[in-house]
Amino acid sequence: MNEKVLDLPGIGIRIRTAREKIGLTREQFAEAVDLSALYIGQIERGQRTMSLNTFVRILECLHVDPNVIIYGEQEEQKLDKSVVQALLEKCNEREMKLAEEMLKLILTYVK
Repeated sequence: MNEKVLDLPGIGIRIRTAREKIGLTREQFAEAVDLSALYIGQIERGQRTMSLNTFVRILECLHVDPNVIIYGEQEEQKLDKSVVQALLEKCNEREMKLAEEMLKLILTYVK
């Protein structure tokens, strides 16, 4: 049987990167996921594996897709622009202006 091996150092680096991205120190992160900072350090260096429960707590704290942590990638959701276009074509002028303002607001928060 061809079994895949997890890239523990890569997983650890991606966990550390995600933790730093949200501005948590190792100690703060450890407290948030109810683990010791030493254990978190070992995970981030790829020296320890973790249980599924621990992995889920880490994902919930970091608010990241499991694929990002495991594989280092996040599948891009392909947007069919024709769907958006079709919705906009059904709008009257007032609705179109409202949709434009809402899109501007959303984009200021996601960038």
